[in-house]
Amino acid sequence: MKMSSLKIPMLNTVFLALLGFIGGTLFGAESQQADVVVVAATPGGVAAAVAAARSGASVIMLEEKNHVGGVVSAGLTNTDIYKKAAVGGLFAEFVNRVREHYVKTYGENSEQVKVCQGGHMFEAKVAEKVFRDMLAGEKNIRLIERQRILSARVVGIDGIEREAERGPKMNGAQPKDFGAALKLLSVTAEDLARPGTKLEFRARTFVDATYEGDLAALAGVPYRVGRESRETYGEAHAGKIYLRFKDSNPQPGSTGEADDGIQAFCFRMHVTKDLANTVPVEKPAAFNRDDYRAMLEDMRAGKVTKLSKLIHVFPMPNGKFELNNAHPAGDTGVPSESFDLAEENWHWPEADFAERDRIFQRYWAHSEGYLWFLQNDPEVPQSIRDEARQFGFPKDEFTDNRHRPHHIYVREGRRIWGEYNFTERDAALDNATGLPRRKPDSIAVAEFGFDSHGVHKYDPAHPGVREGYIFIEHQPLQLPYRILVPKRVDGLLVPVACSASHVGYQTIRMEPVFMALGEACGIAAKAALDANIEARALDVQSLQKEILRRGGVILYEHTALTPAGL
Repeated sequence: MKMSSLKIPMLNTVFLALLGFIGGTLFGAESQQADVVVVAATPGGVAAAVAAARSGASVIMLEEKNHVGGVVSAGLTNTDIYKKAAVGGLFAEFVNRVREHYVKTYGENSEQVKVCQGGHMFEAKVAEKVFRDMLAGEKNIRLIERQRILSARVVGIDGIEREAERGPKMNGAQPKDFGAALKLLSVTAEDLARPGTKLEFRARTFVDATYEGDLAALAGVPYRVGRESRETYGEAHAGKIYLRFKDSNPQPGSTGEADDGIQAFCFRMHVTKDLANTVPVEKPAAFNRDDYRAMLEDMRAGKVTKLSKLIHVFPMPNGKFELNNAHPAGDTGVPSESFDLAEENWHWPEADFAERDRIFQRYWAHSEGYLWFLQNDPEVPQSIRDEARQFGFPKDEFTDNRHRPHHIYVREGRRIWGEYNFTERDAALDNATGLPRRKPDSIAVAEFGFDSHGVHKYDPAHPGVREGYIFIEHQPLQLPYRILVPKRVDGLLVPVACSASHVGYQTIRMEPVFMALGEACGIAAKAALDANIEARALDVQSLQKEILRRGGVILYEHTALTPAGL
């Protein structure tokens, strides 16, 4: 299956001519070049870089922080996947490497190997080590850290290279016109280790693996942020909605109207009870007790008697635990709130770096403040305080950041407009087969439910629910290559901030899926280079064959539904 290419005269000629400037100084910035440039060393980015390198491409990977692995290396270590065979390829390799680490370090029959659950549960520092090992194992990859993407250069149908204008935000129904065709030629980044120093990076194909879709927006790709209405795509759970946990029936107040909201963020913190490896939880300078008033009301009403009702605690190797937000239970409706902080992140996707830092600090004050509150507030029942006081931050995690995570869990950022718009309706079952309709250009599978955390804060007028929360189970779904290919802009693939409605994105947004999509992007980028075509014109069947040859999964059917987890 081939997709039609954008008609951009002279682009290949212009591009090749510009490569003659490699190693020189262009537009005030030192210039470097590779076959593929990957922006952001998230799991999806790592997979894209490794896959491209194994195809024979030269790869430059740019990462803003001095860490690789995104939120997975920052605490999201309880892998979100039920049907583990539904994602293979580089994700399966990552999982196997994790298990091998614990076997080699502690022995096959060790408690660490048992707790790591076949490599699906791990320490953050182990995740980062494995990701770094995967990158270092490919001689064609050059990882450059502390690089913040500032701008992009494109060439249009007139053949003139210019600074790209930011892509337009287009919410709602799919527009008929996305604007003039462009080709991405380069990105310019600031070296944060040397403030004021800028580097330009040129490539035939770029991969935007940021959680926010930052490069896509800089390059001129149209995108959306927020929720569509129920009517926009006929999605039963779109727009403003109230659902009880594990219940797909909308509650009173569910209007289905669109808004600018995105689901709540939080931190996935690591803690330990090992006193020899403990750093105490501190009261943040910006602590705000009013943040926890809904939890206090739950406690005053006698609805909460255990810590496990307020937060989720997942055991990890070496006596550590991962903490996560707790949704209101379907039977008790508690906790009213937890680690999630809704509403205050709505501007994050489009925010500048200073505003993101402000939001980051606000969220950390809320998250550590919540744990400190549970440990120390006199109105918290003594039994809960005693449970919470067992925990501190591990000394051997996040050692360069006061033992606190270096990434916030960005569950949703921008979503590009791509050649296919994935929605909740893609889970509809075919009358003849009883399974979701197949996608001829499938390059990965999404098996986790449509899972959105709350979009608005708890409202006492709607007890037992948080607006925006949904968890809708479905059969494993094929993800088409077209969701990775942006409208309007060539020379770019987007595996993380890919093309979907708000609801549709909630089954894609799992890190194993991002790795599968990133791997497809890396393979596609080199295949397009070899064929001297744009990635959107690629023969997808050849891409599918290569994905399968590498152990990837593009179809997973005839499986019983697994009960929804947390």
